[in-house]
Amino acid sequence: MHITIEQNKVVVNLDETEFPKFEKMFANLEQPKIAFCDFREFPDISGVKYRELMPMHLCRTIGEANLSADPFATVSLYPFWKHGFAFGEGGKLAFDLEIEDPHKKAVAADEFGMGFCAWAMEEIFDCAYWADTSTLIKKGAVFPVGSKRPDFVCGFKDGSLGVFEAKGTTGTAGQLALTEGKAQTQGITANDPITRRVVVGAALGGDTAKIILLDPPGPDTNAIKTNLTAAMVAEAAKAMRTETETMQTIFRGPSGATGATRQIALAHDEYKDDKRHGWLEIA
Repeated sequence: MHITIEQNKVVVNLDETEFPKFEKMFANLEQPKIAFCDFREFPDISGVKYRELMPMHLCRTIGEANLSADPFATVSLYPFWKHGFAFGEGGKLAFDLEIEDPHKKAVAADEFGMGFCAWAMEEIFDCAYWADTSTLIKKGAVFPVGSKRPDFVCGFKDGSLGVFEAKGTTGTAGQLALTEGKAQTQGITANDPITRRVVVGAALGGDTAKIILLDPPGPDTNAIKTNLTAAMVAEAAKAMRTETETMQTIFRGPSGATGATRQIALAHDEYKDDKRHGWLEIA
């Protein structure tokens, strides 16, 4: 395997043994999986729900929710390269944690937790856009003070906002972490109404991933005052994607029997131009 840059494209050149493994991995990511969702403390949702999840979608949100200044961490290669092979092949959303680096399972849990949170904002709560708090701080919408800031703020179609905190673990979801998350979702105010304050906890252990969602009341009386508006969140959502490197990734294998070069093409397209997912354009 070796990686080249060709006309602003990342080309992952795979040999005869590597190509079928990647082909199988991407095919698995396009198979819908069932995730276990436990809704707690919600005024309008309660109990256990089973939700269908496309691993390809989760890989995209893992990548977006963990964007960094490193250009090679923001190309489409990143989330699949790091986590794609850990997805189980059955109908349940399970993970083979032995595939992950055993010394970095906590890092993997954090990244999955962030990705699950972003997935929940989009798929469960139908947000129109979302941005991480660090981008909002750069844009002057949230002030960099206090320790109870949430991970994300999203905007809904009615102009209201949602505040979300992500927690991830490779074991059972710890109540302490969830309680801390509740405080973080209550830690800021906004000029536009905040209609959701949700903690999303992802537990990766067992035969099915478990997602615990809390919708605690808030904010608390000591919440940080901000000048946050829905328009600011929408602007930050675009900024956090356009400021990253946009490069297409191609997984290329050796020539087949006919002499034609083999490339992995994805039938399910997670790339959405209106949401500026340019970093996840895969051919």
